[in-house]
Amino acid sequence: MSEFLAPVLRLIGICLVLQSFAHIHLHKRLKWGEEAARMTPFNATVFHVHTFFICVVLVMMGLPLAVDPGLLLEKSKIGAWAAWSLCIFWGLRLWCQCFTYDRKWWKGQRFETSMHWLFTGIWAALTIIFGLCGAIQAGWIS
Repeated sequence: MSEFLAPVLRLIGICLVLQSFAHIHLHKRLKWGEEAARMTPFNATVFHVHTFFICVVLVMMGLPLAVDPGLLLEKSKIGAWAAWSLCIFWGLRLWCQCFTYDRKWWKGQRFETSMHWLFTGIWAALTIIFGLCGAIQAGWIS
């Protein structure tokens, strides 16, 4: 299983870093600048700081995987904590994708619907992959 997961984790790491940089395009596509202009200065600042830290977290998740995927595959206490933490993190993100976004925001709109299902699949895959890493760390699979 580790032989399969190592290149998958490396690819995931690269994709997470790229996802961080994709926020530049997302900022324009979702017109966050216009939205932030309508917020109070405090809320706009909080929004921008939170967005920045989302990008930082994506890079911090992605770089170790891109550089050394063995960190989650070689048994260690930190590897177990990291694998299960990432599994829970992306599982929560999947839950939010399914239950916090109102269907009227995407249903019946081709691009928005395709993005909804694409990201639902991505978050599900990340949850499963990191769950497999956690199972390796726990010794349930090898």
